[in-house]
Amino acid sequence: MSRTEKLSLKAFWEALEKRLAACSADELRAILRALAQETTPTERQVFLDKLKPVKAGAAAQEALRQDDLLTDIDDLVAEIKEGTEGADYWEEEHWGDYYGDEEDSQGPYEEFIEPLSALFDRAEAVFDYGNFALARAAYQKLFEEALQVEDDYGRGVQGGDLIDVDLDEARARYLRAVYETKRPAGRPQALLEQMRRAQTWGVRSRPMLNDLIQISPAPLPDQDRFLKDWIAFLRKQSGPDADAWLREAIRLAQGTQGLAELAQAEGKKRPRAYLDWFAALESEDKHREILSGAQAALKTLPARLPIRATVADYLCAAAARLNETEALRAGRWEAFSAAPTLLRLLDLWEAAPADKERIRLMQQAADHIKDYLAHPPRQRESEMWWAEDRFEAPAWIDKSVLAHAYLLSQDLDAAHQLAAREKVLGWSSSDNTQGLVAPFCLVLLAGKAPNALPANLKQLWQQRLQTSLGYGSWDDEDKAEASPRKRLERIYAEHVPHLSLSKERQEALLAWCLEVIRQRVEAIVGNQHRGSYDKAALLIGAGAETLRARGEARQADALVEEMRQRFPRHRSFLAELDAVTQSARRSRR
Repeated sequence: MSRTEKLSLKAFWEALEKRLAACSADELRAILRALAQETTPTERQVFLDKLKPVKAGAAAQEALRQDDLLTDIDDLVAEIKEGTEGADYWEEEHWGDYYGDEEDSQGPYEEFIEPLSALFDRAEAVFDYGNFALARAAYQKLFEEALQVEDDYGRGVQGGDLIDVDLDEARARYLRAVYETKRPAGRPQALLEQMRRAQTWGVRSRPMLNDLIQISPAPLPDQDRFLKDWIAFLRKQSGPDADAWLREAIRLAQGTQGLAELAQAEGKKRPRAYLDWFAALESEDKHREILSGAQAALKTLPARLPIRATVADYLCAAAARLNETEALRAGRWEAFSAAPTLLRLLDLWEAAPADKERIRLMQQAADHIKDYLAHPPRQRESEMWWAEDRFEAPAWIDKSVLAHAYLLSQDLDAAHQLAAREKVLGWSSSDNTQGLVAPFCLVLLAGKAPNALPANLKQLWQQRLQTSLGYGSWDDEDKAEASPRKRLERIYAEHVPHLSLSKERQEALLAWCLEVIRQRVEAIVGNQHRGSYDKAALLIGAGAETLRARGEARQADALVEEMRQRFPRHRSFLAELDAVTQSARRSRR
């Protein structure tokens, strides 16, 4: 388990008791002294105050004597509501602070955060000492009343404001209290209702039965009997929540074998059962079973069902571990076919044999992408932002994926036709294929390997590859060897040297690229898009470097001078162009 992964309360107490039992008295003293050395001067007295024997009986009585807990919650809710009545006045007085320098401020509700956190702590203490009826009532009031108060501006105390409260654990305690306060026969219905109810409380993750098991060191009463009743009850329910809870219950009650039986019997109806089964097999290092199970799943599940891509991912991972090359290649195609994204196109390329087979596969991929774009999925992935994952969300791709497939299949004519229809503005969108294809043509025409390009052309090419990856692709790992952009660079470095064009074709493409450069610079600088002057200058520099690499130094200088003369009064643009040309000179030295 990583340091950032949260340890459940049950696992924590079990591990603590195990470590305490393994330590002698002298070892425990040594541990306490080490902890004392790490204590800051201001915390020393607090540390010493904690080193006192705990009177369990007195602490239990203190927790159980919480008769006024519900009243205190009601009183705080009333105070928060009273605070909303002065929201307009506070808004007028503090508008600049709230929306300006103090965006993270809780505004007029900041004073309620500490007392509300304390009430959550009291509810936790009540739960820990077994007063489940009171804990249930308290948590319900806290979630459904205290955290739901809002003024006309939508402000109030939000769950995220309570930084000292773990809302996932608080919700789990509430649901465990529901379980503990119901008779066995009524537990399935009650728990289903309350788990669905708790999903409206602003905690993003779906509540699960295992949350109830892990929230207390005490075992879940009648767990075996309940699991049988829970499974039978959930089989009669519908919807993704009931399906998730059923799969979890079968895993808890019957283990990997139960998941296998569920997937094999009902996988077409419950495709996520395959994923749960494969995840369980993966944890047991049973890669051969994953491979055969995934192959069977792909024969069962309908074509173009998005979840097929994740099933294929399991197949590929197992095939790689087993060195099953043909199975890996087949799996890559299945994954791409279900979700033809750019990254899956790269997986397809890397898994294929070199040369002719790769070209044929890229041609096949291009045909599939054209069909996918012509018949787009019904629902955008962005419309499923609330989903627990994206396994069942259709892949929403743009034309840059098709452009890459054309380029990698050596169908430069198709790539050119696709890009020629695009506007010279809008290259910042991955859907504008001209921003990829024109720079690719410059790289190809320069006659140099992509990893040995002159400075401006190299920068332009790297930028366009990054943009083609789509929104959200820029991150701190873009320089890592495994990053998508680096993968693209390596693939094109392998691919470009194998391309050859006739002299006539080279001249035609060069003329098109130069015309694109002129039109794009005109559109940017002529219309005074000052924020893009650097982009226009870089494009000119890349075009000039391409000409110079082809032995056409005079034409390179003429291109730069033409752009200078076209915009003699645009000083900001000329400054950017000077920077680009100076960079080019330095790189030639």
